[in-house]
Amino acid sequence: MLITLTIWQTLGNILIFLLVLSLVINIHELGHLFFAKRAGILCHEFAFGMGPRIWKKKVGETVYSIRAIPFGGFVSMAGEEIESDIIKIGQKIRLGFDSQNQVNRIILNAADVKYHDFLEIQVESYDLSSEEGTRLFINEYTVNRKAMYVDGKTVLQIAPKDRSFTYKSKRARFAATFGGPLMNFVLAFFVFLIMAFFMGVPNYDSALIGEVADGAPATDVLYAGDVIVSINGVDVTSWTGDTNSVTSELGKGADSYVIVVERDGANVTLPVIFPQYVFYGLGFTSTPGSTDLAIETPLYMNTELLSGDIIVSINGVTMTTWDDVITYAASHQEGSTEEDPTVIVVNRDGEELTFSYVAYGQDVLDAQGYDYYYSRIGITVSSKFSFFGSFGSAWTSFSNAGTSIFKTIGLMFSSNQVGVGDLSGFIGIFSMTSQAAAAGIFSLLSWVGFLSVNLGIVNLLPIPALDGGRLVFIGYEAITRRKPNQKFENWLHTIMFFLLMGFLIFITYNDIVRLFG
Repeated sequence: MLITLTIWQTLGNILIFLLVLSLVINIHELGHLFFAKRAGILCHEFAFGMGPRIWKKKVGETVYSIRAIPFGGFVSMAGEEIESDIIKIGQKIRLGFDSQNQVNRIILNAADVKYHDFLEIQVESYDLSSEEGTRLFINEYTVNRKAMYVDGKTVLQIAPKDRSFTYKSKRARFAATFGGPLMNFVLAFFVFLIMAFFMGVPNYDSALIGEVADGAPATDVLYAGDVIVSINGVDVTSWTGDTNSVTSELGKGADSYVIVVERDGANVTLPVIFPQYVFYGLGFTSTPGSTDLAIETPLYMNTELLSGDIIVSINGVTMTTWDDVITYAASHQEGSTEEDPTVIVVNRDGEELTFSYVAYGQDVLDAQGYDYYYSRIGITVSSKFSFFGSFGSAWTSFSNAGTSIFKTIGLMFSSNQVGVGDLSGFIGIFSMTSQAAAAGIFSLLSWVGFLSVNLGIVNLLPIPALDGGRLVFIGYEAITRRKPNQKFENWLHTIMFFLLMGFLIFITYNDIVRLFG
């Protein structure tokens, strides 16, 4: 029964992962499609997923399709790549005509029996790419500007220059290219805004408790809806502030807290609460109330620490109280490296064991939104609805999600604790999506917003094969007033695409190593 449940949970996580990733990728592609159509660029297809088609429907000029692999998607724009002529001088083809006696179908396989009653010709001259206002023709026959190539089951509309991405104005090409990342930003802000509307914004003017975390020191002692009256004898009137606030009193770092709350109209003095010390820099949390330095939760995957281990020393410094650990953490925020790792000695079931690992420094933790050390009892501020405040909250979430990637990229060049091997690919994203889904709908929505922002920013990096690389070429054209060589540009995009695919495979390999490590 347990195995069956695990299988269903895994399948559910895979489905959520595919839906989340497809959403952020396809909203990106829809941005390209929307702005390309506004610019008059011919879009042959908009596909949801990859691989062979399993369903398609043509709406106007564009084929909308669903493909077999429910992952990602794409827009096929005329002129985005170099398009060689489909017909050649001397080639035998068949022509179909519309009511205006213009060619509306060009049958590439003259031997196709389905079109034996169409006019068969040998191509002597043609022009199927001139701009609007110029006659398109094959031999002496005028060609409709929306004529179709037909090759078996494949039908493709011809693309004169006025319908091609390449020949559109710089402004139009910029809009069609930037439209993808722009829609990622719009999706992210919208998601964060919806969350702010439903969850509210923090009510820092009140000492009302919004939530108590499961398994936290305050669990089953404090409850959502309690109003904190005093902490260790000091009256509090708000959640934040330099004095007489929840954060100012909890921030004093006391070994224990006696809290008085207003509950059901009466003041209640609660049992003593012992805080938990969270050492993100050292990679573990304390067991609340323990005097023997027992670890409750290891925080790093690259350590062999276990819950219940009792700390004896860190880097040769003997630890006897949590104040010793706190003092050590405060004076060693630079972290450690593989060449000079953190060495910790623990007592496990009466036996002293020594472990070494890389402890992250404050610069790395800042990029991930963590403090090197803090104490917690596990309560959060209450929320209130604020229409305008929700926009501010959404913008803050959007900004934090956007700046995190720049911090991470900066660390790859400035820190010896973070490298390419620490990046996560699809398996890492799957793991984080599963964790977000398990934490609830708002956690999952927040993850969707974070992914969407980061996908938009990554695509704007000035790297060939990405949108940012294409924008660089448009910028070059604007500055020099000269079009770049399209063959060179496409060659560069292609080479970089394969390099990026290789890089993705390398990251995925590291994900697998971490998963089974």
